[in-house]
Amino acid sequence: MTRTQLKWTTIGVALVLLGAVKFALISWYLSRPVEAAVQDVACDPAQSSCRLPNGMQLQFVTAPKSGQPFEIRLSGEAKDAPAAEFSMRDMDMGFNRYRFVAQQGGWQARVTLPMCVSQRQDWVMTLEVEGRRYSLPFRTS
Repeated sequence: MTRTQLKWTTIGVALVLLGAVKFALISWYLSRPVEAAVQDVACDPAQSSCRLPNGMQLQFVTAPKSGQPFEIRLSGEAKDAPAAEFSMRDMDMGFNRYRFVAQQGGWQARVTLPMCVSQRQDWVMTLEVEGRRYSLPFRTS
């Protein structure tokens, strides 16, 4: 085999391998489960406890303040640990995801929200419980 033939054979094998990797990545991406729709809950957990559509009770144990830790309690049964994400509408606040820890009669999380440089206080908590997602807007003090 000449050098030119070897070069073109190597390029052909590399292209076939690249195509196989691309096909595998596209197949993996398309087979991922669809993310659950977010259901809005008309309740401010910073003002009072909230009953979620699944029957669980959500309560901010201490008042939420940016830059200071506060506790959230979720009463009720869940097989997997719930998680909460915090964001602001139309503003990227970075990665703020917290897992709840099991406690007597429910779950608890200790959360610290980042400081907002524009002094905004309107937050949205997206709570994920057993595959369902709930959106709860609230304000910090």
